[in-house]
Amino acid sequence: MVARPREVNECRRKAAPRRVERLIMRLKFVNTQNVKKMMAGMAAIEQRGAGEACLVVVDGSPGLGKTENVSYLAAQNASAFVRAKREWTPNWMLGELLEACGVREKPASFERKYRLLIEALSMQAKAAEDNGEMFFVGVDECDYIARSEKMLSSIRDLSDLVEVPFVLVGMGKVRDSLKRFPQVTSRVGQYVRFEKMTIEDTEKVVRGLCEVEVKEDLIALLHDKSNGYVREVKEGIAHIERFGKMQGNTVIGVAEMTGQVLLNDRETSRPIIVRGGK
Repeated sequence: MVARPREVNECRRKAAPRRVERLIMRLKFVNTQNVKKMMAGMAAIEQRGAGEACLVVVDGSPGLGKTENVSYLAAQNASAFVRAKREWTPNWMLGELLEACGVREKPASFERKYRLLIEALSMQAKAAEDNGEMFFVGVDECDYIARSEKMLSSIRDLSDLVEVPFVLVGMGKVRDSLKRFPQVTSRVGQYVRFEKMTIEDTEKVVRGLCEVEVKEDLIALLHDKSNGYVREVKEGIAHIERFGKMQGNTVIGVAEMTGQVLLNDRETSRPIIVRGGK
């Protein structure tokens, strides 16, 4: 039996503030500026009115933490998360969405998949509401489908019908690609652009994730050489942590790590060596 999505979502809207508060308390990743923007966007979608747009676009350059943060948020809230494929078709997409929702049945027809997915999304949204949690569907690598009117329209229709937020994650051009389809962009309630990390963000990530103590001069060097990309910062943390543990967990700064690899250059793939902070 298919749950009645309008009634489900009316209940979900009434409990939105409680869910958002619980959601924020459960986050365990570092609270950078990008994370704050993403959480603000998700909170705004959760508190939207009846019939309002419930698509979220999260975009930005590769290496800024978009996939990691959205997939983590999905895992913490029992939500669905899939990665789009270059060769995806609408039928294939629905099949993977069903799998992400835990549906074992794999019908061949698009129509049957669509009906099963509506039922699954409605039931999981209701279960999330009963548990005081958020439920959404994250779709990563959306650049692959950003020019497919059929797939985007299917996502829009699903989101409209059951009023479940769909979070579309892509690179910097996905926003421009979506503009070709005003019937889709009109349903986007929030845009979240991930930017390069600030020095304060880098320090938060190092302090929050590194298992050895790191001096400020090495954090500053890591921020400079990573160019604000969280992917490179985490690579640097792994090198610092490995070296620090070999030194008996002493406090690690530029002087201690001189001559060691900090990370690999994004463009050349060559190792960046710590050389007195230069």
